[in-house]
Amino acid sequence: MLYHQLTYVIVALLISSVLLLTVDTKIYAVNAMHREKKYANVIGWIYFSLFLVIGLAQLFYL
Repeated sequence: MLYHQLTYVIVALLISSVLLLTVDTKIYAVNAMHREKKYANVIGWIYFSLFLVIGLAQLFYL
């Protein structure tokens, strides 16, 4: 049960980070929203790092 829930969280983090880093930052750059672009970039990298940490933990420990 826990394995499937972690898999869902990992996939959600990956999709969210990719969308934030590609789509949202491009939209904010085009509309000259510099603060929002910076926040989307930071949150995207946080999500991606969480994806790596939780994914590696699931791979090695479960």
